Amino acid sequence: MTALEPGRSTVLSGFENEFEKEEKEIVVLLKDCCNGAIFFEKNWLIPSVDFIASVDEATGEMIKEEGTIEWIIENAPSRKGWGYDFKQYGIYRLLVRKCFPKELSPFQSAIMNNRYMLIKILERDVSNDKLEEYKEYLLKPVLIETKYGDFELDRSLSEFCTDIELFGFDIFVGLETDEDNGDTADGALQAFLKTAEDFEEFDKKVKEFAAKNLLDLANDWLQDNDEAETDEITKEMFIDSIEISEMTVSPDGSITLYYDDGNMFWRHAIEISVEPDGTVSDAYISG
Repeated sequence: MTALEPGRSTVLSGFENEFEKEEKEIVVLLKDCCNGAIFFEKNWLIPSVDFIASVDEATGEMIKEEGTIEWIIENAPSRKGWGYDFKQYGIYRLLVRKCFPKELSPFQSAIMNNRYMLIKILERDVSNDKLEEYKEYLLKPVLIETKYGDFELDRSLSEFCTDIELFGFDIFVGLETDEDNGDTADGALQAFLKTAEDFEEFDKKVKEFAAKNLLDLANDWLQDNDEAETDEITKEMFIDSIEISEMTVSPDGSITLYYDDGNMFWRHAIEISVEPDGTVSDAYISG
């Protein structure tokens, strides 16, 4: 199978035209398998996989730069999977076309200019010393030990993760690495430790903010709940109903929290943002 077949429609050429005409071979070490796709026009999907490093077949140079491999498939009722079966940390030789470079906004990642359109998989399980050595390095467990538990690096997320218990709460915590694909999370770790030391007060402050900002909305939703056991949700009821489930800490010390909603918002999560200086800045419904 090829990513783009003869006779494709004019609509599909819109995807192909984002890439150069020249075809080239590259060998890539994948970061993960394909877990999804974006919609393209009405009846098409663009799946993708990210790679961590690549080797230029012409020069033999290994490039430790993330990129993306993309292809297009029809979103037909009979479709199974995403067109290609890639595995995490697999090494593949691919025939591709590179995207035309674009001027990126400050909010766009450089990976946007390191995208390739997949033409064909030329070889699976490629033997390449440089990429295999790098793969072994990436697969070695990396831990951060704390009195709250050991955080293990999940390279696919660029986070050190663990489940911990704080003041009776079971929380999944992610510490973002200091840089993409990094091996340390010093910035996030310091912010987490400071928060954990006084978590009970921190939790109270966050809940107060959420109640202040979302109480009216909770009562609006209450009117549509035929099974509700109360006519009104008070501030105290709101605070008692929500419970933290996840925490993600960024290198700059900012924190994103996820609270279970106590079924006030039909099992949607409450997402709360905390600035590096500890100021609670936002609370809204997500998921």
